[in-house]
This record gives sequence, C-alpha cells and structure tokens, in this order.
Amino acid sequence: MPPTHPAYLEPTSPENQIENLQRAYRDRDCDAYLRILAPEFKFQFQPIAADPIGEQFWTRNGDSNEDSTDTCALLRSPDVSAIRINLTYQGRDTTVNFPGTPLDSVKIRIVTTDLQVDQIDGTTCVVSDQKDMFFRKGLVTLRENPNRWWLYEWDDLPTLSSSASPPRATEPTSGCFLTWGALMTRYHL
Repeated sequence: MPPTHPAYLEPTSPENQIENLQRAYRDRDCDAYLRILAPEFKFQFQPIAADPIGEQFWTRNGDSNEDSTDTCALLRSPDVSAIRINLTYQGRDTTVNFPGTPLDSVKIRIVTTDLQVDQIDGTTCVVSDQKDMFFRKGLVTLRENPNRWWLYEWDDLPTLSSSASPPRATEPTSGCFLTWGALMTRYHL
C-alpha cells in the first residue's frame, strides 16, 4: 500500500518544521523532508560517528555522502517496513544570535528522541540521542519568504546509548542502537 501524504504545517515556525520533519519520516516522504532544509544546511555528526564515516558533517547537497542522499535512501529503502518517530523538545533559545550566524536564529534542543526504524528482516534500529536544531527565518536577499523558517544546522549530540558502527541493512540482527548519522549511512546507496 503506498504511503499517504499527510497535510504538512505551514513552515511559519521552527516548531511547525519539527512537526513536518516527523511527518516526513513517518510517511517516508523525501520531498517533504527536503523542503525543511535551508540551502546551506549542515548535519553535524557525533564524534563517535564521524570517525568511521570519515567526515565531521554532511551538507544538504555535498558530494556522494550528503544528508539529502542518505536520508532519502533511508526513507525510500525497500528494506524498511516502518518508521516511528517522536521528538520532544525544549523552548526556543535565541542566545545563538551572534556574528557568523543568520539573523534571527533559534536553537531548539531535542531532549528526547524516539526514532525506531523497522526492517523487513525483523530488525528494529533505535535512535535516542539528543539533538540541537538551528533554524532561521527566510532571507529576502536570497528571495526567500521572510515568514518562512528553515532548518540550517542539525547537531547530533553525543550520549552513551548509541553506536557508530551499524551493521548493513542486509545483515540481520535482533536490534541496533545507533546515532542518527550512523542510521543515515546504514542505507547509503
């Protein structure tokens, strides 16, 4: 049965964009996910994941290892049967407005991540680390709507609950606990 595409919230707040991100993952909608990301988007890996991956971060549209490529590979993978996600977050932190960051930036800390990816082989991969997400308003100089919010940086924060060395999607296991970055590379094309 093909996925149904839920109505997405207007991108007029960082909180709406977090909800849209969750809807895109649940519905495995790559296009909706990409509409959340700013052109300069950067996904910052945890140090434990950066070593095996060989990069500190991925951009929206970098080389072959990029956030959009691997996130879409996860969302479209025939090895994945279902994705469940619930992100709980704190209020807005505006202290990130300093030289070098976009004007009117907001940081939101994801304090509880409950991401479960079920594979057709019976494996469920779990991500539970905290995240810092940085949002900015649309920039008129880039011909963006100034009432629209964009996710421009996502920092995967280190905890003790995850591993950076995922088994490949074709290797059956009873379960796996990963960083978000390691999960994305699991389905790399």
